[in-house]
Amino acid sequence: MKTAGTVETDARAQLHEAEELLSRRALGEALVGFNRAEAAGADRDRCSGGRWTTYMLLGKFERAWQESDTIRLRGAPDPNRFWTGEEISDRRVIVRCLHGFGDSVQFLRYAGHLNALASRVVWEVAPAMLEITRCFRGVSEALPWACDCEASRDWDIQIEVMELPYLFRTTQAELPIAAQYLRLPEAAMHAAAAEIGPRRAPRAGVVWAAGSWNPHRSIPVGELASLFQHSGWEFWNLQGGEYRTLRHERSLAALRDAKACNHGILPLAAVISQLDLVITVDTLAAHLAGAMDVPAWLMLQYAGDWRWMADRSDSPWYPSLRIFRQKSAGDWRGVVEAVKNALEEQRSQTEGRAA
Repeated sequence: MKTAGTVETDARAQLHEAEELLSRRALGEALVGFNRAEAAGADRDRCSGGRWTTYMLLGKFERAWQESDTIRLRGAPDPNRFWTGEEISDRRVIVRCLHGFGDSVQFLRYAGHLNALASRVVWEVAPAMLEITRCFRGVSEALPWACDCEASRDWDIQIEVMELPYLFRTTQAELPIAAQYLRLPEAAMHAAAAEIGPRRAPRAGVVWAAGSWNPHRSIPVGELASLFQHSGWEFWNLQGGEYRTLRHERSLAALRDAKACNHGILPLAAVISQLDLVITVDTLAAHLAGAMDVPAWLMLQYAGDWRWMADRSDSPWYPSLRIFRQKSAGDWRGVVEAVKNALEEQRSQTEGRAA
């Protein structure tokens, strides 16, 4: 007869196995595993969370929202008073953008939808995001984190930005719910055009490193060296942060430097607006390009984030996005080779049209 400790150990082992299956993107098996683990007594919210991620990867958004409902209804009252499923009609809403910059860009698309329901909508964003947030269609009020002002205190409902797809019960069939929802000031685009100069060849911006919190998203820049030598294209450095000017990295010599990218997110977006293509890992640049409908090629790690779903080369979130996926964990070489071939195909098509 199994003791309580043995049962608990078995449940944890089954949950760990289900999470391993999810990390390997064996999605059907992972769903079965989470169900078995929960039946065996594993943490119910963790099992629901695993199923939520699996359903989002499968594009079954409705099933994911059902898991969100289950977690919410099981939960204790939130001492921070975040949204717990109540109606927002005719209420004053503040949206807290507490995740990454890319998350904010992706879900700022809901600004118009919120305006249609709420009596007032205020967006609270990271200070670095404040300037560009005011450029999103439908945003009328935005303030930085920890702003000691009336708008930061005078609200009925607060919601975290990542909860907006759940609030609206978004389905895959409803995407994209916005197109070109980021509109930049003419002055910013003119400044970017002046910096990068007249067009001499198709121009591609490149980002090879994402945030340090997930190193699996980033590509060693040396892996891209052969890409930068591709004839017929002009490559621009859009990389931000500490990786922008790697010492002794000869690969960077082939990149033209868009210095405006050093001066904030709005200048970065303005440079992107002047390009023919953005080639990037899973980071902010992909979202900015998608929000402006600029063609972008996303170089994605094997266990890609739920928003990119599974086994797709496109994204219903961003019609201008094309995904190049690792076929096995760590295989950036195969991704770079596929991007090189795609660049050649695009150049051939361009030359064929010109002829």
